[in-house]
Amino acid sequence: MSLTARLDRLTLSRPHYKLLLIGGLGYSFDGMDGAVVAFLLPRIQELWGLSNASLGLVGSAAPLGFFFGAILSGWMGDRFGRKKVMLWALAFYCLMSVIAAMAPNFEVFLIARIFAGLGAGAESVIIAPFLSEFIPPKRRGWFIGTLAGFFSFGFVGAALIGRFMVPMGEDGWRWAQVVTAIPILLLLWWRRSLPESPASSSAVAAC
Repeated sequence: MSLTARLDRLTLSRPHYKLLLIGGLGYSFDGMDGAVVAFLLPRIQELWGLSNASLGLVGSAAPLGFFFGAILSGWMGDRFGRKKVMLWALAFYCLMSVIAAMAPNFEVFLIARIFAGLGAGAESVIIAPFLSEFIPPKRRGWFIGTLAGFFSFGFVGAALIGRFMVPMGEDGWRWAQVVTAIPILLLLWWRRSLPESPASSSAVAAC
């Protein structure tokens, strides 16, 4: 019996719920990053004297990057392995978030937000198929639906950051982005805890 068949016959247990938590935390930070920008706009408009058109660019920067990251992640996951792409995408997102937090001007901030969105898009899209390969088919729909529900925690987190952190001072908006980069800490956990999925390993071996 193949490893994939053996995984499909398992019942949900503690390791599966651990996968749900690991993936869900990633989705929570993705949701936080997407929502927190709304609380940054008034600060950066005042700081750099931005027009409404420029603010619109800021609001659409991360979704634009997300689009291209999502397109690339599937192919890259099949080519290099889903776990590897997921980890590198998350690291790239965190790096770009820190650069955005330290941005000296609007142009650097905008570019960093686009690339942060690219990393978030690659990580978000690939995490569901990656983790679902460890879940029995009969519970896979429940697992993916619950996984997506973690986005809502990110929205709540963004609201709390916007309420308490952004107004703290002139650099409150910068620290808010540093907080959204915290998932870099998950890299150590993921790298130690997660194996490469069987399907992804087979695809990489065939390439």
